[in-house]
Amino acid sequence: MSGVSAIPRVPVLILGKAITALGVLRVLAARGIETYVVDATSDIITRSRWYRPAERTLAETSDSDELATFLQSLRLSRAVLIGCSDKWTQALSGLPQEMRLRFAASVAPPETIGQFLDKDRFRALVDRLELPHPRSLPLNSLADLELATDDDLTNGFLKPTDSPRHNLVFGTKGSFVQSRTAATRVVERGTAAGITFMLQEWIPGGMTTTVLIDGFVDRNGTVKGMMARRRLRMNPPRLGNTTAAITVPLDEVSEATAGLRTLLAEVGYRGVFNAEFKFDQRDGHFKIIEINPRPAWFIATIARAGLDLPWMSYLDAQELPVPAPAPYQTGRYGVYETPDATAIARAWFSFQRPDGPILKPWLRGDHALFYWSDPLPAVADLWRALRGRLRGITGRLLRGVGRGHPRSRPE
Repeated sequence: MSGVSAIPRVPVLILGKAITALGVLRVLAARGIETYVVDATSDIITRSRWYRPAERTLAETSDSDELATFLQSLRLSRAVLIGCSDKWTQALSGLPQEMRLRFAASVAPPETIGQFLDKDRFRALVDRLELPHPRSLPLNSLADLELATDDDLTNGFLKPTDSPRHNLVFGTKGSFVQSRTAATRVVERGTAAGITFMLQEWIPGGMTTTVLIDGFVDRNGTVKGMMARRRLRMNPPRLGNTTAAITVPLDEVSEATAGLRTLLAEVGYRGVFNAEFKFDQRDGHFKIIEINPRPAWFIATIARAGLDLPWMSYLDAQELPVPAPAPYQTGRYGVYETPDATAIARAWFSFQRPDGPILKPWLRGDHALFYWSDPLPAVADLWRALRGRLRGITGRLLRGVGRGHPRSRPE
């Protein structure tokens, strides 16, 4: 990129600790940017050769005042902030304007962030803009469940309006329910935890009907770059996260990108985004599912394919020009190894063939976790996965002993 040497080398504070933050760290390190990690963590990012903690650390928070107080205490005269989770993005978005002079960030206004993170508000937004999207019935109370038909329950799923909170309680991104009784149990449990739901239509179709669009909008509202990826696998298999994908031309998903541009302009968006669409073969439309107002798991593999989103964010935060990137490479695989291995194993153990190609993404694709130049995060993540598997096996054996399993009885 021209003019790189003339750009002021302002350090970056990364707000995050897992694979997304690790990807941002690696991409910026390749640019020679001085980076520090704010999170108080022992997660995989700490194993990176480029990891350096900030002079003080802070646990993940969505509280802008707490983040502002923390930043004020630092000795850094100036830094760029990049949030790598929903909570951190909320905190960044609400920082006072006077704080932005010292700690700059390319991020959307709080109202916009809230519209994207609250799934019911997002439903209302896309409904108002008349963008194709799945039918959804808000469930603010058990009484609202009475408005759902049996077909709605059979052909839909319960989607939380607050995904992070739901994941803490349920450990999932939603629940399929085949009966009104089952739906009632889930809604009651959610209500007790302060969680509300939507009953959302499930769009039929295989993995490759889902398209992910990553991109960046600068401070002037200009979309500086977009990349489309087609999902190959996910984990868990129906309500989970993408574990393997392949880049595809934008003109294959022109309806989706047109609607996305309309939406981003409507809300005055700024920063990195990750949008999910699913192609509905019943009516031939791409239905928008959600938009994440932050980088995604595959941020580093996206950069390798030609769209360097952390660099764009770095430039825009300092109100520097953000050049349009060169065309990205299509047909390029990206794989996040640990969850993808789980998705493959899950299929095999169920005597099913895994979705999508296996060897090509692993042998020819870009790996989100393992880098030859930075291998220890992958080693740490593999050890963590194996340790969790061993704990699970040990727990099942001990429960068997407690129930007087035949193998535990003396001979």
